[in-house]
Amino acid sequence: MSVENSEPGPMNPARLPTFRQSIEFTGQAREYFGIWITNVLLSLATVGIYSAWAKVRRLTYFYNKTRIHDCPFGYHATGLQILKGRVIAVAILVTFNVISVFSPLATIIFALAFAAVTPLLMNMSMKFSARMTSFRNIRFDWHGTYGKSFLFFMIGPLLGFVSLGLLTPLMSKYFYRYYATGHSYGVTRFSADPPTSNFYFAFLVGALLPGMLLGILTGAGYLIYLSFAVGVPVWMVWDASHGGILIVLAFGFLTGFLFSFAFIFNVLCRNLLVSALTLPDAATFSSRINLFRFIWISLSNLFLAIVSLGLMIPWCQIRMYRYLCDCTSLSAT
Repeated sequence: MSVENSEPGPMNPARLPTFRQSIEFTGQAREYFGIWITNVLLSLATVGIYSAWAKVRRLTYFYNKTRIHDCPFGYHATGLQILKGRVIAVAILVTFNVISVFSPLATIIFALAFAAVTPLLMNMSMKFSARMTSFRNIRFDWHGTYGKSFLFFMIGPLLGFVSLGLLTPLMSKYFYRYYATGHSYGVTRFSADPPTSNFYFAFLVGALLPGMLLGILTGAGYLIYLSFAVGVPVWMVWDASHGGILIVLAFGFLTGFLFSFAFIFNVLCRNLLVSALTLPDAATFSSRINLFRFIWISLSNLFLAIVSLGLMIPWCQIRMYRYLCDCTSLSAT
């Protein structure tokens, strides 16, 4: 690995020493457990108020333990800043619930007004998150606009729904490109333009894999049900006491399919976005998440969290985050 001395400056904040490596994460479950359990206990004791400071402690730990070329990331938000945002969100929710009790018409007006300001709130949230993150003492930033945020956060999902999913890959491509190019490191904007065809391939994989698996499981479940219903007349299959199993299985299939599709599609899109991401004249990135490995880690983490009554959650979080870092690399020039 070759290294050239290069110091950042106000006119060239994105310049890094020449190297190629994976993102390094040095966190350990044993030391993170103390932070996690303290956060949980204090959040419970303060009826959730401390959760704002808990988020700061958690993100500070993960960011400081995430390194590129032995340089850690930094997180600079305060608990009070996060608490103010949450108080505003709770106030909006309470106002909506109160209005819905007394005036259905006002509820509709309030909902439309909230939808109109949602892109603005999203931009504020993303700008805050970006500006509170730093690398080599240089802050990130978000430059999204109201119009584009409204298009990709509000209109995009609607177009995907009314097109029965046919436009979902296309809108996802434009959303992820907007998300990437809307961020900057110092004064240097990120760039990304992943091929549209790759998103359609990810869409097919995300639909076919869970569709086939859940189809087999649903069919097997129905056959097992029929094996216990021997002697029941065919016309009784649609009786509430027997045919209801079809409704249950159909609902389970649809729910499982949508959840599994979103899970798989998002993982594949992450690979596509990061692998197309560049910081002009500074760095290129790559993501190599193995879908089946990621699924195994997710499911085994869920199992361990349940059987340990939540005590293994810190270990699960460290395990997943380390895998994501190991699968992400960059080449700086």
